[in-house]
Amino acid sequence: MKFIMKHGKTEKDLHNLRQEIEILRKLKHENIIQMLDSFETPQEFCVVTEFAQGELFEILEDDKCLPEEQVQAIAKQLVRALHYLHSNRIIHRDMKPQNILIGSGSIVKVIPCYRAKFIPIYMPHNILIGTPLYMAPELVREQPYNHTVDLWSLGVILYELFVGQPPFYTNSVYALIRHIVKDPVKYPEHMTPNFKSFLKGLLNKAPESRLTWPALLEHPFVKESNDKTEARELREISGSPRDNNITQRVEAKTIQTSTGLEEHIASPLQNETQLNVPNMNKTNTKVLDESPGFSNQNDVGES
Repeated sequence: MKFIMKHGKTEKDLHNLRQEIEILRKLKHENIIQMLDSFETPQEFCVVTEFAQGELFEILEDDKCLPEEQVQAIAKQLVRALHYLHSNRIIHRDMKPQNILIGSGSIVKVIPCYRAKFIPIYMPHNILIGTPLYMAPELVREQPYNHTVDLWSLGVILYELFVGQPPFYTNSVYALIRHIVKDPVKYPEHMTPNFKSFLKGLLNKAPESRLTWPALLEHPFVKESNDKTEARELREISGSPRDNNITQRVEAKTIQTSTGLEEHIASPLQNETQLNVPNMNKTNTKVLDESPGFSNQNDVGES
């Protein structure tokens, strides 16, 4: 259960939070943490979610990096989760290992951030959300952005799973922003051509040239065979888990799978408050009304 305090929030903030909770309540997908219930008291909102066995971040802490086959298996599931969110006009905006969990049967699950953005035209956005290590260049430059910021973050996560650290890493936020905006990504020689091609598509600094839907689904690194697609659909209907080795790499303990409006989960980078960086939380950043491959309807549907 997650508690989100009302103190200090305006009526508009509370209205938006209620709206976001109702949107996220409708999400139903194998690779997204399910909200089971929510309620509020005069002091707080309470959100109840399903449980999963551990964070993807724990694997990075324990093993530092993963073989490419396991990264590929994780990538396929994360792609399905993001495609579902984006198809329902939701930008996550805070994709990072701490928001990715390993569920029963080694199913990878994304925590739907309660600061996620629903993107109809009539809802402008002026709050910068995200963890700097995983932020796209247009976000750190406080420019207009669209759903492809999540795809950049996906590329950073997969790179980190394989290499052991993000493509740009420093304890200085100012230096980090400079690296993200200007420096090229360095790829290890032992990375296969398909994986490298996939990451290059995601980690393109120009959002309009970034690999996105529907071409992303057809990339050979994540494209599923018809047999696997049918098996997954049957599994979603029956609710039967998959069998692989990823869960064995997570500590044998149950972790409550919820996320919060106010929390900043620790990452290898110090947070903005510790580094005394001004104006990292409030900017003039806007959501672009660019949604290639999106549904025109605003209702959230099942996968």
